[in-house]
Amino acid sequence: MAKDQLPANIQQAIKAAGVVEVGGEVTSEQVDNLGKLKDIQERARHRRTIVTAWKQQQDQDRKMRKTYANWLIGAMSVQVVAINVIFVLIGCGVLKFEQWTANTFVTATFAEISALVLLVVKYPFPGDD
Repeated sequence: MAKDQLPANIQQAIKAAGVVEVGGEVTSEQVDNLGKLKDIQERARHRRTIVTAWKQQQDQDRKMRKTYANWLIGAMSVQVVAINVIFVLIGCGVLKFEQWTANTFVTATFAEISALVLLVVKYPFPGDD
């Protein structure tokens, strides 16, 4: 069908779109290729959506881990200062404890701080198992 045989409104739309000539018939191979192209574009959009969601999840996870690590480091700092003050007060004779009680207290606190350090180091940076 020639361009001048088309209805007037279609001819106006063609002229407005800047189309110089209307091509020949569309083959079934061209339709198949267009379908394949649309399928590829849809899969690419789907993958981009998945990657974007994964990236947001990873960013939120890192933010949460950083917050936990900061809180644990703060708690460890307070505990280290407290144990040092108590240890000095025991040494100066201000606080009176039996020897085994002081040893147990200091050892248990050291073990707890070590466990928290291990937690802070391992949790934000998990190994690849």
